[in-house]
Amino acid sequence: MVDAELKKYILDNFRYDNGKITRIDRENSNGSVDHYGYLILKVKGRQIKAHRIAWLLNYGDFPESELDHINRNKLDNRIENLRESNRTQQCRNRDVKPNKDTGEIGIYEDKCTPGLKKKYCFHVKGKTYRAYTIEEAKELRNYVRKITEDTKPTKVCENTAQ
Repeated sequence: MVDAELKKYILDNFRYDNGKITRIDRENSNGSVDHYGYLILKVKGRQIKAHRIAWLLNYGDFPESELDHINRNKLDNRIENLRESNRTQQCRNRDVKPNKDTGEIGIYEDKCTPGLKKKYCFHVKGKTYRAYTIEEAKELRNYVRKITEDTKPTKVCENTAQ
């Protein structure tokens, strides 16, 4: 939990203008980019992500949950590009690439279990489905998504720092 003194300090000493955060109590203090690609600002000995400060400056309080950059650009801290979200929404708002072995998004070949006849797999809502061929897996995936109203493949998402 962020204390009230830190929140007041940020509200008094930072300004927000169309995604750009400027510090008025210190010149040339624009922050730095962390290894995840987010802009970090140091405030009172703490490192705070710029998108969280932008949220505070616009809404008067820090977000209760995670923030998602809608356009996936981690340096675009315009308020219209930020939304509160949960981990599932965060995972779904990212590029999904085709599997290098099957050429299909969300369908992979199970190479770990020897002797499988149904070796092409995909996941929908946490359940694994298997098929004999890639084409059969595509048809089954489309059918399962339709009946479960799931539009994207479920993927395991690393829990990155917020």
